Amino acid sequence: MDFGLLIQHGLIYGLVLSVLFTLVLFGALLINVEIMQNDYPPDVKAAYGAERNPRTRFQRRIFSLLFLLVLFGVLCYSMLDLKRSVALEFNFPSLFILVLVEVFTFNLWDLLIIDWLIFNTLRPKFILLPGTEGMAGYNDYHFHFKGFLSGILFSLVSALALAGIALIISNAV
Repeated sequence: MDFGLLIQHGLIYGLVLSVLFTLVLFGALLINVEIMQNDYPPDVKAAYGAERNPRTRFQRRIFSLLFLLVLFGVLCYSMLDLKRSVALEFNFPSLFILVLVEVFTFNLWDLLIIDWLIFNTLRPKFILLPGTEGMAGYNDYHFHFKGFLSGILFSLVSALALAGIALIISNAV
């Protein structure tokens, strides 16, 4: 097992995953900022209150489906690309490392680029919930770091599950 190759491949596809997720996220925010309301700091959510747009729940489901399609699409393509380009035997450890690097790369991108750079620092108007401009939560870097730590656990658990599923599928075909 070539760990360097797995990590390099995982980083490349982790960045692809990150960029595609970011595009879907910004699309959701541009259509209706309430779609992501559950991911805002507590003070911002409390000040904004309940959803105001009756279409938010439907739109949230559509974008959740898009997020899942991007996740599974990139992971599947990554595995197919790796198997096609390198004579690498897929086993659970290699699939686990590949998936872990990809989802962890996204978790780190989410913290550094989406949360800290865009949400906390640049703060474009289209990400602000109306009436919450200037609230302390928009400067809360610690809130997003706690989310990053939860994302590490999610990365480990999802890598275990997805590597197991991928191994079953790759052995079946």
